[in-house]
Amino acid sequence: MPSQEKFSQSFLKRKIKEFVSQGRSKFYLREMIEEAHVSMREAEDFLIPLLKENKIEGSLELRCPNCGADQGIFKKYHEIPSDMECEICGYKFPRSEDYINIVLEVKAKFFRAQKITSAPHSKKTHQSRNEQVAKKCY
Repeated sequence: MPSQEKFSQSFLKRKIKEFVSQGRSKFYLREMIEEAHVSMREAEDFLIPLLKENKIEGSLELRCPNCGADQGIFKKYHEIPSDMECEICGYKFPRSEDYINIVLEVKAKFFRAQKITSAPHSKKTHQSRNEQVAKKCY
């Protein structure tokens, strides 16, 4: 369904821009899928071209299934040792997709929050959207 696909891609793009506007250049794939209410397939269709174009970068974050301690960041699945032992709790576990989180990092300016500019004849200084919101709150 082409219209559904375009809607999903538009929503995913907005979600990434939202993360970036919050100062988050890194986020979990699972988190993005849950918040955007899209399928893994829709997310893959959107993200794979961005990965190929180096607009985003992916990595694999390994966590201990027993205590949740970070066990390292890897670029490729085969780089993860087949057997692991947690440095914190000593729990031994095999390499498994169940213990891996896909981390995405925005690299391109395409997703960066843009500054709001005033008209050329205006004497106002350029302010980011966050600065304008902060002024309204105080």
